[in-house]
Amino acid sequence: MLLPIHLMTALFLQTLPPVLSSQSNSNPLKVLFPPSSRADFSSSQERPAGKRGFLTTASDGRFRWKNDGTRARFWGINVSSTRLNIPDAQIETIVKNFAKAGFNMVRLEAIDNRNSLLGDKSRDSSRTLDPVYLDRLDYWMDCLKRNGIYYYLDLLDFRTFKDGDGVINADRLDRAARPYALFDPFLIQLQKEYARLLLTHRNPYSHLRPVDDPAFALVEICNEHGFFLYPEKLETLVEPYKSNLRRLFNAFLRTKYVSRQKLKEAWGSINQTPVVGDREDPSQDTVELPLLIPAVGIVDPTSADTRRATGRLADGVRFLANVQRAYFIEMRDYLRFLGVKIPITAVVSNDVMPDLATVAETCDFLSENWYGEGLRTDPRTPELKFYGNRSSLRDDRPTGFAPYTASLRWNNKPVVIREWAVSWPNKYRVSSVLEALAYSSLQDYDAVLLFGYQTNRAPNGVDADALNDYAFQQDPTVWGFMAMAGQSFLNRAISPAKSRVTLYYPPATLYSKTLHLSELHRAAWSVALHTVTDKALVKGNTITPSGDSRTDLLRLNEALKIVSPNPGSTGVWRSDTGEITRYDLEGRLLIATPKLRSLSGELVPGKVYDLGGGVKFCSSTTICAIMVQSIDGKPIGQSRHLLLKMATQAQNTGERLEKAVAGSVGAFVLLSAGRGPVITLGSPTSQPTRLWLSGDDAKAPSLIVPLKNGTWEAELKDGVFSFLCDTPGIVAKWRGKRIGIRD
Repeated sequence: MLLPIHLMTALFLQTLPPVLSSQSNSNPLKVLFPPSSRADFSSSQERPAGKRGFLTTASDGRFRWKNDGTRARFWGINVSSTRLNIPDAQIETIVKNFAKAGFNMVRLEAIDNRNSLLGDKSRDSSRTLDPVYLDRLDYWMDCLKRNGIYYYLDLLDFRTFKDGDGVINADRLDRAARPYALFDPFLIQLQKEYARLLLTHRNPYSHLRPVDDPAFALVEICNEHGFFLYPEKLETLVEPYKSNLRRLFNAFLRTKYVSRQKLKEAWGSINQTPVVGDREDPSQDTVELPLLIPAVGIVDPTSADTRRATGRLADGVRFLANVQRAYFIEMRDYLRFLGVKIPITAVVSNDVMPDLATVAETCDFLSENWYGEGLRTDPRTPELKFYGNRSSLRDDRPTGFAPYTASLRWNNKPVVIREWAVSWPNKYRVSSVLEALAYSSLQDYDAVLLFGYQTNRAPNGVDADALNDYAFQQDPTVWGFMAMAGQSFLNRAISPAKSRVTLYYPPATLYSKTLHLSELHRAAWSVALHTVTDKALVKGNTITPSGDSRTDLLRLNEALKIVSPNPGSTGVWRSDTGEITRYDLEGRLLIATPKLRSLSGELVPGKVYDLGGGVKFCSSTTICAIMVQSIDGKPIGQSRHLLLKMATQAQNTGERLEKAVAGSVGAFVLLSAGRGPVITLGSPTSQPTRLWLSGDDAKAPSLIVPLKNGTWEAELKDGVFSFLCDTPGIVAKWRGKRIGIRD
């Protein structure tokens, strides 16, 4: 984040005559919500939002505007639950900050959380909207619209159903009634009631109902729900819901098999033990659902656990998927009845293929999360928080950003990464925005939204001027790159993949062998990945997963020459466009396009890295990110308007992250979260950071910054160079001229 940071000295430096100017630490600029960049991108938004009509989903699998058919793409952030309950002036400040960063979408998340839209958690009913919170929500929606930013809502998220709602055993249901809300008719009716109250009320600021507001762009039926995301919950269902779901399953079996005997023959035996037990009979509603834990689709052939038998598992998964489909269709159709015109989705689990299929086959787009590691606790020491502190650039597993998110492209429908983050206190998170930018562009996603932004004191007592889990408003390593990266994403500075690989899942495969993310999904580091259940949608290089995903990936590599994933390989993945190179073994990411040059991750201090196109970089810091971006749309060598930015690390004042003892759940333990202000550990150095730009003398660096750690940003516009640094006492050189303070 380009300074200013709260309570840190911001030095606005401009090109001066080649003399050393005196430096001073006085008059610190205190900003609670600092800008992401010194550049102002607010002119990139059309105001008010909605000028092109309602957002629609086209047959080409993209979001398009109804009025003119142009493609719509979004880059933005999440603001959640109690963070929305702030005064008008603060909302205006934050939204204008988002607009300056060039964001064009904000997801207003978890508004049904405790102490939010459904009122104080002590209320005995959740069936009315709290007027004070609703007023704050209305102001947010109108303010976003006025500033050219679209809003995105989710419906069922953290709602706590109450006895006063008329819900049986409400106090024994989890928040959002997972998974009861998928199949219980009364809970579904309550969801419809809530949707009607929220989406058809008239906003006193915009004078529009949300269903009539084209600035309302996307909506979720439910957030992180479904039978497969938390399969263990099926084992602890309370009555009467448990019996009701079992009755539905048995009705499904009666329709498919007609008789107990045919069911028994179909499911067979395990180690001479019949899968259908003596007390199980579909005509008596006594056949049990499969056991989906520890993982869907994992069967031990030596076990006599009949609840994990292949036949029961396949039928159970298919049945649960059918129930989900019916729920999504019912809620989708009701939202259309209310007048909702925009794309609708539901959010389930990203790594279970049958789960995603239920959304792909019923909704308008797919939306999910990706997170790097988070803080962990150990029951033995619950007061401590542990952290692995790993670099995501050293991890090319299927759970990495590209493979995990690319699994969302199903049946040629738009993809929204509605939450993503590599959270504090990860020391390598400075590369996270650039990694998300690179692979979201390669996979040509339709929206990418960081999680999240803190506007007030967090429930754990951490103020907004300090770093916190998934709250980036003060983080120069993440927030500091969001504006520039957003412009690159929205203006398509990085090309989408040339090649498309289609994974075709026929029903027999979808419900049996290959149910999870696999090695095959690692191809997303290099090529576009699509998944289909409809054979008519098969296009390009197609693979029907065999169940041996490693072999499938090797076969794909032979065809496309994307990487050598064999043991002993170089650990390098290159996009088929040649614009993205990922060095897994070294923890480094290179983006090299005509309008963008970037290097991030772990670097060797003093080593000169060639970013291509005449751009070279030499760092004095081991962990950093550099970004050189053309703002006027011309190639970097011809551009009259460039932004240059470098960030390294950031931590709270008093933060203590130390190595944990052997055997802990994480390599490090967070002994103290610290407090604001945020510090970046910048200090003068005799081994400066150097940057060469195309067209300049190859022997003489264009920019020399004698800074270790810290953050700086520079702008070159029509021959005028300006520079901003967060560390006092730094005198940089631009094309041989010293840069000092100008008061």
